[in-house]
Amino acid sequence: MSGQFPNEPGKTFLDRSTIIALVVVGIVWFGWSKWVAEKYPQTPVAATATVSGTPAVGASTDPAAPAATSLPGTAKTDAGASAPAAPIVAPVAAQETLLDISTDQWTTKLSSLGMGFTGIDVIQFKTRDEKPILVGTAPGGLFATKLFGSTAPIAFEVRKTSDNTWVGVADFGAYKVEKTAELIREGDAANRAMKVTTVATGDLTQFPGFSFAISDEIKPPASTSFLAPSYDHHDWFVRHEDTKTRVVIAPDKPEAVSHKNVFSAALSSHYFTAAIADRSSLRPDFNALPVSKTGEVFHAFGTLDYKPVSKSNEFRVEQAIYVGPKDVDALRAADPELERVIDYGMFALIGEYLLWFLRLSHTWLGNWGLAIILLTLVVRAIVLPFNVWSFKSMKVMQKLQPQIQQVRERYKEDPRRMNEEVMRLMKENKANPIGGCLPMLLQLPVFFALYQVLAMSIELYRQPFYGWITDLTVKDPYYVLPVLMGIAMFMQQKITPVADPQQAKILQWMPVIFAGLMITLPSGLTLYIFVSTLFGIAQQYALMRDKSSAQPTKTVREAKA
Repeated sequence: MSGQFPNEPGKTFLDRSTIIALVVVGIVWFGWSKWVAEKYPQTPVAATATVSGTPAVGASTDPAAPAATSLPGTAKTDAGASAPAAPIVAPVAAQETLLDISTDQWTTKLSSLGMGFTGIDVIQFKTRDEKPILVGTAPGGLFATKLFGSTAPIAFEVRKTSDNTWVGVADFGAYKVEKTAELIREGDAANRAMKVTTVATGDLTQFPGFSFAISDEIKPPASTSFLAPSYDHHDWFVRHEDTKTRVVIAPDKPEAVSHKNVFSAALSSHYFTAAIADRSSLRPDFNALPVSKTGEVFHAFGTLDYKPVSKSNEFRVEQAIYVGPKDVDALRAADPELERVIDYGMFALIGEYLLWFLRLSHTWLGNWGLAIILLTLVVRAIVLPFNVWSFKSMKVMQKLQPQIQQVRERYKEDPRRMNEEVMRLMKENKANPIGGCLPMLLQLPVFFALYQVLAMSIELYRQPFYGWITDLTVKDPYYVLPVLMGIAMFMQQKITPVADPQQAKILQWMPVIFAGLMITLPSGLTLYIFVSTLFGIAQQYALMRDKSSAQPTKTVREAKA
């Protein structure tokens, strides 16, 4: 073998165009890998969807388990200053009593210490290995209340006043604190959310304010590799002032987080969240410690801190809390503020419409995979006119190539004149050199929005398609869809007219790149691209059979004249 192209003597495979194509492929692959590593670092699998070998309900809580010490790390604050370390709950002498709470969505126990939950079992869902989804299993209690600056939760005397209401009272002599937790029983947030009111009354001259804990246990990271990173992750979400912040919780990157004037905060895993929305006239601060470790167990701990700005005889805090799946309707029903917890990325508006259509399709078809296929066909139908225009533009460009080459040869000593003549020739023949890119650019926002929807929507969690696809939110276990998609893209590439030979060299590597990138992505997304590619092949054959494709109407001589 000489390494030369048979029809182009003297031209080897490693010519300038091929080397450029290989460099482009390498840059795309490196960029994708870096983006994946940053967005989905190798962190513990679940912050709020903790899988534990011990039961959540009635689990023993040791308030001293993380010691009440400040952990290293500099807080990211709005002003750039270090945030005060929020101490983890210290041992208390008060006797703890536990009250059972059981609904069709939760089972948990409400502790008299801070009126926090000792762990919530989200009974409607299981992990992929059929274990309970447990939220808030860290020591100290989820949403427990303490006085600001104290290391101990408030010791309440708690009683159940109705089927869905619990009231706790603590007497501090000069003032008393009353906390009421009312379970929401109606709507999409039913039995997943609570209205919480905490009031201090009396002589409040020495009252320091309240702190409310958001915490959970974080399990060790799942096994990952360069080609198969873990897409499960967990993060803090804080909406403060007029912006929002997401911080991935990573034990290997300890850092504290601090923000002022907070509207809502959440500690979330990939599909589940423990969230709290403020409904008070006084906006709290949010402070989260770096991840702490006790033995082999990691904990994430943060607080919403309410500090009085004036002295009066009443200090009232009102909140909505939600624990459960990242269901946009349920979060919105608990509080409109909480729907922001779900991250649909920069194309969130498109993502919401895609999710709406997927839900509608599922009601018709009864299968989320079929709903994705229907969505694919609808999207391709919407962009079909642009694809037809693009095809005709590319055909004209392809047929104009000999004349464009003549112009380049004729005016190779005069680049300005050469460009003028080429542009005149394309203009008179109504050819657009970027026409082939437009449909792809139109589909990119849909692609990225759908990626976020398929990766984040609880509706697809553990939902099967057919055969070997048992969960549309994880990768194809046998890589069948990525391989089929790569083959389909290769076939489509072969029958697609490309005017520029160098562009054709680059595009011939795209099936390989996409097949490689799809190996670890959700199988639902791969299904979307595979069906979209099959639609593209059928569309291409139909257009190629159309003999009315535009022909060049101007020649080089006419253009020159």
